[in-house]
Amino acid sequence: MILVVGATGMLGLEICRRLREQGRAVRGLVRPGSSRESLLRDLGVEIHHGDLRTPPTVAPACDGVTTVVSTATAMGAKEKGLTLRAVDRDGQLALVELARLRGVKAFVHLSASPHLRPTAPLIRYKREVEHAVRASGMRWTIVQPSAFMDVWFSALLGWDHVTGRATIFGPGTAPVSWICVADVAVHACAAIDDERVANVELPLGGPENLSTRQVVRIFEQVSGRPYSVRRVPRPVLAALAPIVAAFDEAVGSGMSLGAQTAAGDVIDSPLQRALDLPLTSLRDYATRVLRA
Repeated sequence: MILVVGATGMLGLEICRRLREQGRAVRGLVRPGSSRESLLRDLGVEIHHGDLRTPPTVAPACDGVTTVVSTATAMGAKEKGLTLRAVDRDGQLALVELARLRGVKAFVHLSASPHLRPTAPLIRYKREVEHAVRASGMRWTIVQPSAFMDVWFSALLGWDHVTGRATIFGPGTAPVSWICVADVAVHACAAIDDERVANVELPLGGPENLSTRQVVRIFEQVSGRPYSVRRVPRPVLAALAPIVAAFDEAVGSGMSLGAQTAAGDVIDSPLQRALDLPLTSLRDYATRVLRA
């Protein structure tokens, strides 16, 4: 049995889908009342109701589990009590300890690019959890993807593909190894069994290193029309991020990640190349998004 924590999120749901396609037994940790629980049930995922903020509700979910895959995060959460400290730090640290105590053999932790600095609370908490995972005694893999295409070029960050609008942080000239969520899911699933990724960090990037300006041009070429571009100055994001984080760690982290990614994030991962798993190009992603 594989336990997926964060199963109703964008990445967690994709991991569940792929594991079920492989015929694997999957249990999803789901907060009671989640609107996406039915999607997991349709996939054949066993549901366990629990909340990372309340460890006693999580502990039974680990029983009979060989591997935990944790993608949970409070980034983007609308519920007031779902804070980064409560979920991405305290909840994740408790999960690692619970998994160890319940005899789980392996732990796959979805973290973030190794180049991101802990000036963002989100990254600081992820590095704390990484340390706990390494020290847990379980077989572990820490997946460290670059920026998700599915997030950075979506309405969440000011992109509108219906009207042709884009938002660029900074000058938009620094290259980034943008990666598709579905490709991260494929690598996370592979990490469960592939001994090449046992007890290692696995940085992940997409097949191309592209600046945001180049990304805009690709969307323009695929759509056949120009995009209007709004630019957010990087120094403004960097200056405001710690101030905002004092009141809202998620928003402050988002601003800090915007400033850091604007400076570039190129992933060169020999281990990823050795795995040789398929990757989605930005053009293919743009074609899929625009057709939808």
